[in-house]
Amino acid sequence: MARSIADIEKELMALPTEERARVALDLIRSLDKDEEIVTREEWEAAWYEEIERRAQDVQAGRVELVDGEQVMAELRARYPKK
Repeated sequence: MARSIADIEKELMALPTEERARVALDLIRSLDKDEEIVTREEWEAAWYEEIERRAQDVQAGRVELVDGEQVMAELRARYPKK
Protein backbone atom coordinates (compact mmCIF):
# COMPACT_ATOMS: atom_id res chain seq x y z
CA MET A 1 0.00 0.00 0.00
CA ALA A 2 1.34 3.42 -0.96
CA ARG A 3 2.16 5.89 1.78
CA SER A 4 0.28 9.15 1.90
CA ILE A 5 1.91 12.47 1.11
CA ALA A 6 1.16 13.56 4.68
CA ASP A 7 3.15 10.59 6.02
CA ILE A 8 6.06 11.33 3.70
CA GLU A 9 6.03 15.02 4.67
CA LYS A 10 6.02 14.09 8.36
CA GLU A 11 9.07 11.88 7.87
CA LEU A 12 10.87 14.55 5.86
CA MET A 13 10.18 17.22 8.48
CA ALA A 14 11.82 14.98 11.08
CA LEU A 15 15.11 15.03 9.17
CA PRO A 16 17.96 17.32 10.26
CA THR A 17 17.99 20.74 8.59
CA GLU A 18 20.85 19.97 6.19
CA GLU A 19 19.19 16.80 4.96
CA ARG A 20 15.84 18.57 4.47
CA ALA A 21 17.63 21.28 2.49
CA ARG A 22 19.26 18.64 0.27
CA VAL A 23 15.93 16.92 -0.37
CA ALA A 24 14.26 20.26 -1.11
CA LEU A 25 16.99 21.21 -3.58
CA ASP A 26 16.79 17.82 -5.27
CA LEU A 27 13.01 18.17 -5.60
CA ILE A 28 13.31 21.65 -7.08
CA ARG A 29 15.96 20.45 -9.51
CA SER A 30 13.69 17.58 -10.54
CA LEU A 31 11.07 20.14 -11.61
CA ASP A 32 13.59 21.88 -13.84
CA LYS A 33 14.70 18.85 -15.87
CA ASP A 34 13.88 20.60 -19.13
CA GLU A 35 15.61 23.78 -18.00
CA GLU A 36 19.22 24.58 -18.74
CA ILE A 37 21.53 23.45 -15.92
CA VAL A 38 23.64 26.30 -14.60
CA THR A 39 27.04 25.55 -13.14
CA ARG A 40 28.10 27.00 -9.80
CA GLU A 41 30.60 29.21 -11.60
CA GLU A 42 27.90 30.56 -13.95
CA TRP A 43 25.56 31.14 -11.01
CA GLU A 44 28.25 33.01 -9.06
CA ALA A 45 29.16 35.09 -12.13
CA ALA A 46 25.52 36.04 -12.66
CA TRP A 47 25.17 37.11 -9.03
CA TYR A 48 28.41 39.10 -9.22
CA GLU A 49 27.01 40.97 -12.23
CA GLU A 50 23.76 41.63 -10.34
CA ILE A 51 25.65 42.89 -7.29
CA GLU A 52 27.71 45.20 -9.50
CA ARG A 53 24.57 46.53 -11.20
CA ARG A 54 22.91 47.21 -7.86
CA ALA A 55 26.02 48.91 -6.47
CA GLN A 56 26.14 51.17 -9.52
CA ASP A 57 22.45 52.03 -9.03
CA VAL A 58 23.18 53.04 -5.43
CA GLN A 59 26.23 55.11 -6.39
CA ALA A 60 24.33 56.86 -9.17
CA GLY A 61 21.41 57.65 -6.85
CA ARG A 62 18.90 55.66 -8.93
CA VAL A 63 17.63 53.80 -5.87
CA GLU A 64 16.66 54.85 -2.37
CA LEU A 65 18.29 52.93 0.46
CA VAL A 66 16.06 51.93 3.37
CA ASP A 67 17.33 51.01 6.83
CA GLY A 68 17.08 47.27 7.49
CA GLU A 69 15.27 47.77 10.80
CA GLN A 70 12.66 49.91 9.03
CA VAL A 71 12.14 47.23 6.39
CA MET A 72 11.74 44.51 9.02
CA ALA A 73 9.25 46.65 10.99
CA GLU A 74 7.19 47.22 7.85
CA LEU A 75 7.22 43.51 7.01
CA ARG A 76 6.19 42.55 10.55
CA ALA A 77 3.32 45.03 10.36
CA ARG A 78 2.21 43.74 6.99
CA TYR A 79 2.58 40.04 7.84
CA PRO A 80 1.85 39.52 11.54
CA LYS A 81 2.49 36.10 13.05
CA LYS A 82 -0.57 33.93 13.23
